Amino acid sequence: MKLNHLDLQVPDVQATARFFTRYFGFTSHAKNHDSPAIAILGGTDGFVLVIQRRKRDSDVFPEDFHVGFLQDSEAPVLAFHERVKADGLEVSDVIRNNRGTLVYCRAPGGILVEVSCRPGAV
Repeated sequence: MKLNHLDLQVPDVQATARFFTRYFGFTSHAKNHDSPAIAILGGTDGFVLVIQRRKRDSDVFPEDFHVGFLQDSEAPVLAFHERVKADGLEVSDVIRNNRGTLVYCRAPGGILVEVSCRPGAV
């Protein structure tokens, strides 16, 4: 079984879409690239990220909900950390523990994003 898509509900569709295209290489699949209501983004492996406008202000993600991206080595994790930090985004320190090397940042809409590699990845 293959994961097909993830649907994220956010207050600003285009800001969130720009975040995922800029930092994770997603590309737009929809013809209405500037829609305030929906953006459909595709990854290089066929995965689809759907971003829709949140219908109510009360619709928020649970505190520990996050989206994780796994890298093959530590270098792209560190590069991501430096890039988002330079762009002024909220980002954690680099964390090294028994899970590997991890960085967390907040995407527009309050989505927590993890970028990591497994222990021993060089």
